[in-house]
Amino acid sequence: MNNRQVPLMLSVPPECRDKLRKMAAKRNLRDPQRVTSAATIARELVLEGIERIEQMEVNLAGVEE
Repeated sequence: MNNRQVPLMLSVPPECRDKLRKMAAKRNLRDPQRVTSAATIARELVLEGIERIEQMEVNLAGVEE
């Protein structure tokens, strides 16, 4: 994937936002030299999800052949 970043507005329920914030806070406690935000965690999850979906599609295409 391209390393260039583009903005994307994402709306989530408050409970999800709070979980993302807690995940970021835990990372910041583990490594105070690297600041992690809830948005960083969300971006990582979205990218990971896209990769999984793409892999599932490749696997399904192989089964259909």
